[in-house]
Amino acid sequence: SKYGLGDSDEEDELPTDPKKAKISTLEAQQRANAEKMTLNSLRQAQKISEDAARNLDPKALVAGVASGFRPMDDTAEFLLMDKTQFFQAGGNSDFSMFDPPRQRPTITSPTAVLAQEMVGNEAHKMQLMKSSFFVEDNAPEDEPMETTGRLLRHRKFFNVEPLVWKDGASESSSQYDFEHPSPALPISSSVSEASLMCDAHYEETSSMATGSIVAAVKETKFEMPVTKAFKFVCKPKVAPIKLRATTVPLPRSIAYEMRDNWIADLGFYKGRSFKLSFGPQNSLVLPSTYNNMQNLKEFTGPSLPVSMVFAPRSATDLSPSVMQLVEFNMVKGNEGFRESIIPHLEVQLNDCLSVNVEGSECPCIHPDSGTKLVSKHFSESLKQRNAGLKEDYSVSVWSLLFALWGDHDELVDLEKNSHYMVMCRRNLLSEWLENTLLGKDLLSKKVSTHSYLEHMLDLLSCHRVNEACELAFSYDDANLALVLSQLSSGAVFRLLMEEQLFAWQQSKSDKYIDLERLKMYMLAAGAPMMQSSHGAINLLENKNWLTALALQLWYFTAPTSSITDALNAYNDAFQAEECYAEPPKPSYRDAPTDTKKPVYDLRYHLLQLHSKRMHSLEETLNPITHTVDAMDFRLSWLLLQTLRALGYRHCSPLTEARLSVDFASQLENEGLWQWGIFVLLHIKQQTQRERAVQQMLQRNVSVSAKVALYAEERFIVEELGIPMSWVDYAKAVKAGASGKHHLQAKYLLKAKHFATAHDVIFQHIAPDAIINGKMKYLHSLLIQFEDTEGSSIRVPNWANQGQIFLDFIDISAKFKQIRSVTNIADINARWENLKPQLSELCSRISLLPCPTSKHRLCQSEISQSLSCLVHGMCIVCPEMESSTVLKVALERLPLPQEFASKELRIWLEELLDKIQNEPPFSERQQPTMMEI
Repeated sequence: SKYGLGDSDEEDELPTDPKKAKISTLEAQQRANAEKMTLNSLRQAQKISEDAARNLDPKALVAGVASGFRPMDDTAEFLLMDKTQFFQAGGNSDFSMFDPPRQRPTITSPTAVLAQEMVGNEAHKMQLMKSSFFVEDNAPEDEPMETTGRLLRHRKFFNVEPLVWKDGASESSSQYDFEHPSPALPISSSVSEASLMCDAHYEETSSMATGSIVAAVKETKFEMPVTKAFKFVCKPKVAPIKLRATTVPLPRSIAYEMRDNWIADLGFYKGRSFKLSFGPQNSLVLPSTYNNMQNLKEFTGPSLPVSMVFAPRSATDLSPSVMQLVEFNMVKGNEGFRESIIPHLEVQLNDCLSVNVEGSECPCIHPDSGTKLVSKHFSESLKQRNAGLKEDYSVSVWSLLFALWGDHDELVDLEKNSHYMVMCRRNLLSEWLENTLLGKDLLSKKVSTHSYLEHMLDLLSCHRVNEACELAFSYDDANLALVLSQLSSGAVFRLLMEEQLFAWQQSKSDKYIDLERLKMYMLAAGAPMMQSSHGAINLLENKNWLTALALQLWYFTAPTSSITDALNAYNDAFQAEECYAEPPKPSYRDAPTDTKKPVYDLRYHLLQLHSKRMHSLEETLNPITHTVDAMDFRLSWLLLQTLRALGYRHCSPLTEARLSVDFASQLENEGLWQWGIFVLLHIKQQTQRERAVQQMLQRNVSVSAKVALYAEERFIVEELGIPMSWVDYAKAVKAGASGKHHLQAKYLLKAKHFATAHDVIFQHIAPDAIINGKMKYLHSLLIQFEDTEGSSIRVPNWANQGQIFLDFIDISAKFKQIRSVTNIADINARWENLKPQLSELCSRISLLPCPTSKHRLCQSEISQSLSCLVHGMCIVCPEMESSTVLKVALERLPLPQEFASKELRIWLEELLDKIQNEPPFSERQQPTMMEI
């Protein structure tokens, strides 16, 4: 059998001796009693263990673990423990999970010795057999007992010595002390504790067994080791659970290999996604990990790189997930944002048209005259010269616009396409190029005999021909001065100079001529490139794009050519297969080069727009054409409005709206939200314009009970034409978000949002006003729902909510007036007029919704007041049947239980008085219902 006993199914022969039969019967009864007492002891031990488990002491647990206690069972409590803390706490003991198994001394209980001698089998198998008997008596404990048995067999197999179960409390105080050692049992298993307790209780309660045990101990060969008695029922030791949120990296996840096969299950790859949304002040909430955040904190550079901010979870990163709040700088390295943009916005405001759109309260703004706008912006930009690199670049852009489209005295009353107009624009562009390319110290630079030719080339690159000729005369170079004086003189002179250069090339005599002198002869001949004895000479080499364009305009094209001719020649120079000129890259450093389309300078786009009217405005207005900060939209938006005023309106509506929204957001982040609304008013589509303006108002208006309108709010109402109702509604939304419900109701009523105002008053204001007796304040709010004719404005649920409050306030006011009247006739007349209204209100008060306890209290207060009024009416009007009136009032009014009981007693007294005063069996017909 499983216990090592005989497999025979035959029953043991019963003793034939009557004395032996009687003795066996007595022994069977004693065994039954012992098993019964053992079962009771088992239940008692379970109860004690469960009571002790409710009083967990983590500190005692750690102390017990440190002292050597290690419950290595597979129960639920041990599996939920923090294993790291568990083994760290027991690190100082003499046991280690990495030590080989040690031999334990053979410790047998007296019961086991007795069973060994009587049966001849192993004691451990006998204990298993005994425990199975107890399990059969208690079926629900079957599984834990089997688990414990398996665990004990496992320990027996490895021959591991379990330590004695110790407890930090006093051991002498326990009532369950035993004189024999016991193997360590798992503290978390109440069944194991109960099983050991059953053995002990059986030994204590059975005198016959005790005697047998003593005899067996005396006769045994083995010496029982003396061990210290231990307390059996002790306080449970539980390790606290420590959970740290973590995410398995995707390459290490089991779903990584199936990410392409299980497309239908979006949870495998969408579960790690996160929606990014910008908040106020360009703040962005990003998911990250604890290790990535530590790397950001240790970074010491001037600005965080984007790759570190958006770093994903690496394959070896098991740190917890965290959320980080990132703020992006809109204008990089510019502290004078307000001073640079407000003057231009004021210019734009003064030179615009506000158009009222039919069916909309929000106006739409359009720029007016384009040429005047260019002149005003150019004047404002000159005032900000030398304030910074961006301001200097803005001066260059606005001066180019002024040269290409501005109003000049010599261009008055001229046709746009006339030759004189074309030549004037060419001269204005030439002047702009001279001023842009001229260095600060070029004219004052000191030269010598060996360097004057290089200085002459620099002067010619800025179109300073007179200064170059004077320099040649000063060094006795009259022939060169004579040649330079004829630059841009015509085709004949260029042809002669070209033939001279060809002759020098054929005779190889050009190798005796200085390279700088040959370059100046090439300028006179209008040849940008030439092959010579010095090698290939390229006049446009190492020149920026403005210098290359200027040389094309001044020396390489005909004197009568237009701006378009010079620009086309430059395009051919840098777009050719053998490019010999620099492309028009932006002026700032580290310009993007890995884009799909090449990024060119804003001034180049403006020149292209002047030459080709349908040039792309989307590429022209891109911020990266003029600034390294791709989120700086100041100049782009101002140019958009200026070009629209000049007639360039082929920009897509989406690009215009997006540029306006981006620039308005930039102004809002800098605290100029009122100017952001001005920018948003330029959006063409009505719905988008209204929504954007309202959202901007709701984010930035200020709510105060003392100040009606701040300076910014007065500006948008008076200067921009924003309706006051929009401002009031925005204030109401802001007040509601802040929990200021009184101001919310005030601004909602001013904005004429009566339905929302009615809900706010009913939910947050009316109950407090009724309970605290602030009738006048509540009446001042509710009276606004009535127009001049006296009929209430159509508001949902007004009859059962606001109208009830208003009628109650009206009745209360009339009652106060009655109290001040001294004439009895007037008092009776006013009471008569009050009857219909009081009767109707008593009928409708039960319809008042009560979503909260405060509303129920408000309803009770109104009902009690109405009940008092009903009593007053019964007193003033004695001809009324008071008992009937009170009965009807008690049925209609939702009174509190205490107050209703009081009123019921009063009604019963009135009814008894009525019965006593009337003669018995009176044939007088009593009214069944009294209208009140």
